[in-house]
Amino acid sequence: MLTSLMALVVLASPLPASSASPAPGDLEWSACPGTGTSELQCADLPVALSPGSDRKITLKVARLPATGKRKGAVLVNFGGPQGHQIATMRSRPAIFDTIRASMDVVTWDPRGYPGLSGPVLQCDWGLLRTPAFPADQAGFDRLAAANRARGDRCRDTDPELFDHMDSASDARDADAVRRALGEDRMNFIGLSYGGTIAQSYARLFPRTVRTIYIDGTRNHGVRDWGRELDVQARENERLIGRFFDWAPPGMRKRWRALIATADREPIPAPSVNARFDGTQIQALGFLKLRPGPARWDELVAAVTAAEGGDASGFALSAREPYPSLPGGGVKECLDFPRPAGQAELARTVRRLRAIAPDTGAAFPLAWHLPVTCAGWPAPVANPPAPMPRGLPPILGAGTWLDFDSTRRVTGQIPGSRTIEFDGPGHNLFAAMANPCVIDHVSRYVTTRRLPARGTVCP
Repeated sequence: MLTSLMALVVLASPLPASSASPAPGDLEWSACPGTGTSELQCADLPVALSPGSDRKITLKVARLPATGKRKGAVLVNFGGPQGHQIATMRSRPAIFDTIRASMDVVTWDPRGYPGLSGPVLQCDWGLLRTPAFPADQAGFDRLAAANRARGDRCRDTDPELFDHMDSASDARDADAVRRALGEDRMNFIGLSYGGTIAQSYARLFPRTVRTIYIDGTRNHGVRDWGRELDVQARENERLIGRFFDWAPPGMRKRWRALIATADREPIPAPSVNARFDGTQIQALGFLKLRPGPARWDELVAAVTAAEGGDASGFALSAREPYPSLPGGGVKECLDFPRPAGQAELARTVRRLRAIAPDTGAAFPLAWHLPVTCAGWPAPVANPPAPMPRGLPPILGAGTWLDFDSTRRVTGQIPGSRTIEFDGPGHNLFAAMANPCVIDHVSRYVTTRRLPARGTVCP
């Protein structure tokens, strides 16, 4: 759900002949639309819109063929959640060079999103500003009504498809691709939001899992969502603590004083025609932490200017200065819990602010999701739930931002490993193209060999 959210799904080599093998579908490969000189080949795959439905939708599937003797296929979804997976894979083929020595690399444009699959929901896929927390139930009701109206405009284009845009539906589509390719078992590699799809696949199809790799994901494998939010708040507090340790003396005290000032009266940001309250400054400041110490001078400068009455340095951009996320929640609102009313939301916010006084509830799963999904015209279809028993060991990796949450997923499965990157960033395999991580993932996908416990990649 967060920025640069990505996923990889890897299909394994066939099992021995004694295992039952699904009948391959009729994937007729030809040149992909608009690929130019790319090696990509495309095919159409009809899949059921929902379990038991007679209605079919069409996934556009693409592959980069193996460069050596083919032993299997690797299915890639670059998450976001977003639709243009084929275009994304076309832009970064080199990260798959080792895997392609023995496997095809395959992706598909997901259901409902803009891309080459169809049909496409007619929704506003641009940035959605995060509204302020409502002060009372009347404010919550107005927010819920606005969310329902926004959702209804999208849903009216295809209600059945809209209601089946959750990650479990993506996982079923991934399994349809697996069967169409004639593979008996799957390796699922999920980067960022793709980890939600990976966890959903593991819950739905545990017996077809060969390996799972997740990278920079949030933990969707939980029984108590409130407790998970508490843990994430503490992790955010540790990350901003790195900044305070680096920054000039007294920065933590100055930061808290700035948040309190903005909560009493939003601070003007005249160069972008905005005003930021304390929660907005917390969220925007946290975004400035993500690039790491090389950019932390910018946060110090933004704090200093805001103390003088100009918070423009916190703005995301001149066009959209406020905290916001793309996609309108079409998938996220079906995957994560939402509050029943303002009282429940307010209790959560108070608790998180007590746990994490420097970052509070100003993170997407505690702020953006609850306030943009309240009143959504479709119920939560794929709520968090623990990972099933009996899965083979899985592999994960994460940065300062997301190592702990990724490890909470892998830690549910005995024998699993999580690679640590001691630095900033997000999505080590694809977005950051970390050579060490790519090497471990490629070996794991092709041989099932896990790195040693405690492995750290530079």
